[in-house]
Amino acid sequence: MNAHIWATTGSRRVLDNDMISRYERGLNRWPNADYRAGLCAVLGATSDSELGFFPTRRGNTAVPKTPMRADRKSAAGALQDVDTALGVAARGWTTDDSTSAIDDLCNAVLSYAPTGTGNQHQQRRTHEPRHPMVEAFAAYQDGSFERAAGHATTALRNVDGALDPRTRALTYQIASIVLAKAGQKDLAWIAADRGVAAASVAGDQYVHLSLLRTTAFVMAVSGRADSALALIDATARDFQPAMAQTSVAASVYGTLLLTGAVLSAGQGNTHQSETYLDEAGRAASVIGHDRNELWTAFGPTNVAIHRANVAAAASDMDRALTVGGNLDVDHMPTERRVRLHLDIARASLAVGDREDALATLVRAEASAPSQVRHHHITKDVVNSLVETATRRPGVELTRLAHAVGVPA
Repeated sequence: MNAHIWATTGSRRVLDNDMISRYERGLNRWPNADYRAGLCAVLGATSDSELGFFPTRRGNTAVPKTPMRADRKSAAGALQDVDTALGVAARGWTTDDSTSAIDDLCNAVLSYAPTGTGNQHQQRRTHEPRHPMVEAFAAYQDGSFERAAGHATTALRNVDGALDPRTRALTYQIASIVLAKAGQKDLAWIAADRGVAAASVAGDQYVHLSLLRTTAFVMAVSGRADSALALIDATARDFQPAMAQTSVAASVYGTLLLTGAVLSAGQGNTHQSETYLDEAGRAASVIGHDRNELWTAFGPTNVAIHRANVAAAASDMDRALTVGGNLDVDHMPTERRVRLHLDIARASLAVGDREDALATLVRAEASAPSQVRHHHITKDVVNSLVETATRRPGVELTRLAHAVGVPA
């Protein structure tokens, strides 16, 4: 099938035994057109129905959409496509229970008072495990964005001349990430810019590269995806010769490329996205296994997660299930695991497996309620499950619908 699709369409596919098994067991009832044509050619069938395939109620291409997320060709629609690929809701993830934490973080950024760089050798280094900057990164990777905002606020209120520039840079980095996720794009940009400046003073090339990646992320969600990709391309090209020097170097370099892959997918540039993913895979091979250097959670598994993310963003749900369906992510940070589960949920729904879609969301919510309830994919999937239900929604679907604000 893969060879036939390549020969007839020029598209590279990665169908494997597991996906074929899902077709045989009826778990995927309506593959995309290329896959159906490939199966017909290989098995000598003359029609989809001869293979046992029939369109689901909305078809394989029916990626769950709410009216707010309807396809648009306007500039606003293009920006929302990028937001979707990055996992950032157009209006942020804040609700009543998180507004206070985000307001405090915004105030901490706005109350910033510039300080001198001082003598770096006399500045104390604060890398203790309980430092609020460290706690903020840990909370974010646990999928608790409200806690991350709270710790980032505490860390920012202690950003002064006594704090070494490396820690200051990382403090602004996690503040920028949380603010971007909350839809506070302007303040996220300010925090990222201050982080880059602090990283330059610190002279740590790895932290500097990590901050440039965050800056590109914020540029993209602020509507400047082209500029973000240009920054990623130039930065990756400059750093590539040093990539294999240490595991930290490979991690920050690879994570930068993963951001480029997601951005390229958001712009519909599949070829560039695959190029970034392949190069990120090369960086992961340098490390050999998953690590969490500078809170990147980078390694072979994160590259595979992003392959599934990119496939889902491109509406190739069969590939998303092929790549991510049986991926072992138990050892990964909660935020990474849950992000994959959200894509698996919408892919399962798109191929007609409502039960798996709901079960996957429920499992993900048990791990990271904050992340799941505030993510646009959850709302899209729940909304579609409710709209297409043939009977009254069950207890779990009703509970989830209430949590994400969907009338059940």
